[in-house]
Amino acid sequence: MKYAVIGGSLSGLAIQTIEELKKRDFHIFALDIRNEEREENGITYIRTDLTKNEEIERAKRIVEEKTDSLSFIANFSGCVILGSLFENAEGKAERIFSLNFFTTFNFNRIFIPMVMKEKGKVVVISSEYGKIAAIPLHGYYPASKHAVEAYADSLRRELKPSGVKVITIRPGAFKTAMQGAVEGQFEALLNETSLYKAPLRRMKHIMVGELKKAKDPEKLGRKVAKIASLSHPRAHYNIGNSFKMKLMTLVPSPLLDWIFTLFF
Repeated sequence: MKYAVIGGSLSGLAIQTIEELKKRDFHIFALDIRNEEREENGITYIRTDLTKNEEIERAKRIVEEKTDSLSFIANFSGCVILGSLFENAEGKAERIFSLNFFTTFNFNRIFIPMVMKEKGKVVVISSEYGKIAAIPLHGYYPASKHAVEAYADSLRRELKPSGVKVITIRPGAFKTAMQGAVEGQFEALLNETSLYKAPLRRMKHIMVGELKKAKDPEKLGRKVAKIASLSHPRAHYNIGNSFKMKLMTLVPSPLLDWIFTLFF
């Protein structure tokens, strides 16, 4: 029996990944603050607030009742926050880094010793925004994911001698609750800003167009489950990335600055 721990297990991408891991004979420990604790169909559901280290430690003790080693861990918890980096900005950076960076950092820190016993795999969920240039009024999310990228690369090199493989996944837009909430956040931002109403209205059709291209989460779930079974996975996987987002990584910074002046 192979064992996996999945954080943020009720997110859309995590649900699909768990379904695919079950097909590959994994027993899954599913950690999420919204869980009702139970065990069924090869899944142990553990109610866990991943922003609290003591709750991750408690989840680890429950895992250790079944196994002392893990083949695979991945944390899918996170959020998107839109907005200015100075207008109505109080608390936003702290919140997004808490959910997008520190939950992954502490989740991995606590479970990695069990992964080392199996020479297993740690999947770090980044985003296509983890490598692209920053976008005005959308700086929080890329900043948090750029931090995740640097963390994952350093962790991969640190753990390589132990035989543990660290793999970074960069999902594009997928049809999940978090993705669906972006449009609502955009409208809220339009209502609250006193400085950026005009550029936000000009940018809205681009955002809506990108959201319409969101992929089925099953695609990512299949890929992540496949990676869990590979002997020699790559260090990075881009899954369902937007062509426009890819293009932004190739455009020289001065040219990109000029393009944004068309909106601002």
